[in-house]
Amino acid sequence: MRWEGRPQDAALELRKALLGAGDRCEVLYLLWDCQFVMGDRAAAHETLLEAKGLATGEMVARIAVAEASWLMSQGEYSHAVAKLAAVDTDDDEIRAYALSVKGVCEAFLGDVERGTATLEDARTAAHRSGSIRELTRAVGNLTFVLGSSGQHERSARIGKEALTRLGIQGLAPTFSAVIRYNLSTSLLALGRWQELDALDVPDAVPGNKAARIMLCKAEAMALRGRDPDDLIEQAEKVIEGPDALFSAQAAYTRAVAARAKGRFRAAVELCRETVADLPAALTGGEVLRLCAAGLGAARDLQSAGGRVTKLDDPEATEQELLARIPAPQGPEDEVWRRLAFAEAGRDSWDEIAVEWDRLKMPYQAAYARTRCGEPEALRHADRTARRLEALPLVKMIDRQARRQRIPLLHKDKPRIGTLTPRERDVLELLGWGRTNKEIAEELVLSVRTVGLHVSHVLAKLGASNRSEAARIARDQT
Repeated sequence: MRWEGRPQDAALELRKALLGAGDRCEVLYLLWDCQFVMGDRAAAHETLLEAKGLATGEMVARIAVAEASWLMSQGEYSHAVAKLAAVDTDDDEIRAYALSVKGVCEAFLGDVERGTATLEDARTAAHRSGSIRELTRAVGNLTFVLGSSGQHERSARIGKEALTRLGIQGLAPTFSAVIRYNLSTSLLALGRWQELDALDVPDAVPGNKAARIMLCKAEAMALRGRDPDDLIEQAEKVIEGPDALFSAQAAYTRAVAARAKGRFRAAVELCRETVADLPAALTGGEVLRLCAAGLGAARDLQSAGGRVTKLDDPEATEQELLARIPAPQGPEDEVWRRLAFAEAGRDSWDEIAVEWDRLKMPYQAAYARTRCGEPEALRHADRTARRLEALPLVKMIDRQARRQRIPLLHKDKPRIGTLTPRERDVLELLGWGRTNKEIAEELVLSVRTVGLHVSHVLAKLGASNRSEAARIARDQT
């Protein structure tokens, strides 16, 4: 049942088994796993402690690693590493589990390079053991660490490859839940929102992960000017019972949506209320984003015209949010921290834009350039925002450009006349939905040459993908 993606049913059978004779320790350990994957952390911890009291042989090491995993989930990385140091086993499956936990802890204790190396060792040990569970755990933790340290492209590549392999093997989606969630956060950061839209959330994915994937999709919707309220509410219904951590994460998504709708005061209040009562499991990066969103909304509110109700004491609100900013735990956190201070006029927007470029996070880079307000920065931001179809940001750029009387270049439509005859041939076949291989066969070219032509066509037309290039061609013929 667990392997089929039915942890709730598996937990029910395990509870029945606890009423009879047998290896109670093994049953409790399996129950802990089901409870944890379902998101029932308090019950999972109690079950684990009961199993620990009965453990003998290899189960002692397995449960010690599970305890370290629990400590890791609570942010107690040093304690988790100390517990793992006492684990002595020749079992590759247990060793892979221990390395997966250790790698995350090392990364969040400040040594990302060492942590990723340990997680690669975990993948190797998992391969040797033949355990799909440990292999997916290692990949899940690796993509988590990479995404958390701003290496979203690598995280997305590894995550997509892993999902493809699991799909070919016909394995239950429940084992890919963490990988799917990590992939969703990286696709969101990279501005690959259409891929995020297309990322499926099978019914077998546990509710706590399914709901968080929905939040990522909802944020991408909001940044494109679409109303995500229904999707956020759907995510809230997927969570079973009260969950303070999820409520805080949902508050950030709602704040992003409120800002996109111009409801700046509501966004400020959401962020203030959430950071005033933070759940312990919320990561420093999540707190940073909440503070940055609140400070940004406060700045938007103070500069908004018309009859918009202003903050009673904007300076006090600013100080309140600045005081809540935690220490950064990685490169991406560091830029979020700088962004939060820049919203309060205490950092350089152009430098922050460059840092977002290095992390390959185009939306955030465009936002920083919009705040910067220099003519070329605004034009750069405009091109990116339109490519991403980030309509609220496009409107923000237009308002800024009008105020500063800066001409934007987007009104100059891309012209097919700039294409060479061969590029026009390629564009025509793109419009028919042909692949590079099919185009190569029809035009008697190498696939590599066709790839270069496609890249030139997209660049000259300012198109973000093949479909957009074909649409531009149809509009002008």
